[in-house]
Amino acid sequence: MKLNYSLIVGAFLLTGNVFSQIKAVEDADNLFYAGEYKSSLAMYEDFEKQLKHKDYNWYHKIGEAKYKLKDYAGAAEAYAIVVDHKGMPNDMYLHYAHVLRYLNKHEEAKGMYQKFFDHHGKHDISNYLKGCDLAMMKNIEVSKFTVTATNLSLPGFYFGGAPYNDGLVYSVPVEVFDKKNNIHYPNYKLVYSKIQKGDFVSTEDFTAVSTKFYIGSPDFSPDGNTMYFNMTESDMKFSHHKKFEKHGIAHHGRNTLNIYEIDKTGSGWSEPQPVAFNSLDHNTIHPCISPDGRKMFFACDKPGGKGGYDLYYSQKTGETWSAPVTLGDMINSQDNEMFPYMLNDTTLYFASDGHVGYGGADLFVSYLKNSQWQTPENMGRTFNSEKDDFGIFYTGPREGYFASNRNTEPGKDELLYFSRKISLKIGGGEITDKLYLSRIEGAEVDLYENDVFVTTLYSDRKGDFKYEKFDTEKKYSLHVKKKGYREKEMEIDPLTADMDKLDFKLQPIIEKNTVLTFNDILFEYGKAEVLGDSRTILQRVTELLIDNPGAKVELSAHTDSRGSDKVNQDLSQKRSQACVDILVANGVDINNLVAKGYGETKLKNDCGNNSTCSEEDHAINRRVEIKVLDVKVLE
Repeated sequence: MKLNYSLIVGAFLLTGNVFSQIKAVEDADNLFYAGEYKSSLAMYEDFEKQLKHKDYNWYHKIGEAKYKLKDYAGAAEAYAIVVDHKGMPNDMYLHYAHVLRYLNKHEEAKGMYQKFFDHHGKHDISNYLKGCDLAMMKNIEVSKFTVTATNLSLPGFYFGGAPYNDGLVYSVPVEVFDKKNNIHYPNYKLVYSKIQKGDFVSTEDFTAVSTKFYIGSPDFSPDGNTMYFNMTESDMKFSHHKKFEKHGIAHHGRNTLNIYEIDKTGSGWSEPQPVAFNSLDHNTIHPCISPDGRKMFFACDKPGGKGGYDLYYSQKTGETWSAPVTLGDMINSQDNEMFPYMLNDTTLYFASDGHVGYGGADLFVSYLKNSQWQTPENMGRTFNSEKDDFGIFYTGPREGYFASNRNTEPGKDELLYFSRKISLKIGGGEITDKLYLSRIEGAEVDLYENDVFVTTLYSDRKGDFKYEKFDTEKKYSLHVKKKGYREKEMEIDPLTADMDKLDFKLQPIIEKNTVLTFNDILFEYGKAEVLGDSRTILQRVTELLIDNPGAKVELSAHTDSRGSDKVNQDLSQKRSQACVDILVANGVDINNLVAKGYGETKLKNDCGNNSTCSEEDHAINRRVEIKVLDVKVLE
């Protein structure tokens, strides 16, 4: 923006050297455009105090500097002064709308977004308006996560971190005094904080690499032997615009950030090497290495993207990283997508202020299906606020950290800890003999959680078993075995399964000469017709024989001793044949069945002819038996 130097000169005539004051204004602007907002803000505010009347250029610069420093309340005050002043840049209206949104003034923000659109109709504001409406909705989210503050004190902004050796590597500002320019500005260094039981217990310098100015956004290869990070491209902190090219500063006047890598050596770490796709004239930031180490995801503001910062990836071939490939319009918006994090090969987390969110940068997740990234999902109120929420990473299967400025003073972020709520269910069932429907005691139940063995349970004397720690976020399988029975498995999803009915019916293993006895296959007195309820038993026998197609069996019927021997013999043969007929009708191969009636010739007690046995004793002899004659192994 062109400065009103006549006003500046007039304001400073009383202070001495006008040209030195104009030089000071240039210095303030150089600081601002170099990204040193804190130092430039101090100078702008000092200039503003010396003015005899309001200069809207100053208030605009003050508002922009406070906006960049995330002093949203201060920025709102400055913007309110200049919002209706002619000549303000269009971005000011957009930033003012953002600030109102960050301050939870969503209706006012919607009006300012509309004013911005009226000034700059090419910019789509629909997601901003939807975000305001979303933020004003009554929160009905039932989250699976809890979020708590950590004991890590961040002295400034958080620019990303990476788990390393039971701790976290991240960058912190270190104030430097520039004697030549007579200003204080932040340098940055990497530090390592150890984590024990969720707390950060110690912090020390991470001396793998150092730089004169900025360093941050580290990430490590899967084996921990290579670190990728951001570092300033130029060794010059400040420069006049005519000397940008000479000093390796981008044409826009700010040191660009690019990605470098270092490798572990016998004595420490190698010298930093730039990755192949770096460029002096745009920023390439927030490197994230995929779990297999073959892809690097990052944010970049190079020309030709969809918005401010877009997400890209590069494929590693040998030791070389390929040219960047955009993640596409499903991921990238007209604004900024940053801080990519790959949980696995198909799950991408990132921060965005362009997709529909609650305000500021929100956390989103997208899944790769059929080689296409799906529509990003806002992670909800638990993770997102009206302020900035970003930089998520996992340190375990259900826990991790992310950064936010929702509860901090301007110019500072904090690291928050999140963990998935563990919802446990009790589950169990009964184990029975499928043929006899009797309970089985002592059956082994091997329990697997996500295909990992957990424990072995045993059925009690009633055939029951129980487990009290089924995690609703995991999948289970139960493997049941008992000598004399076929093993059986069951897959379980605790979210949908009836956890009180994890029942197993085990099929007996039949071998040659095995005899199976049934006293509850009943016939009408003196007849061979099978009574209706007994047919369900024969259905279970059918299932047993179909499960064992190589088994040839004799189906024999036995009577008690009452009545004549011949009548009992004829009756038992008819009854055994009636059972065979039912089995054949149910689908059993007739060639595997032999009908045999034994009458009263194979009594199981002393209740012979003319005995005075009770009805209960006679009933023991009235039975149907299955004797396995042979078992062939079928190919």
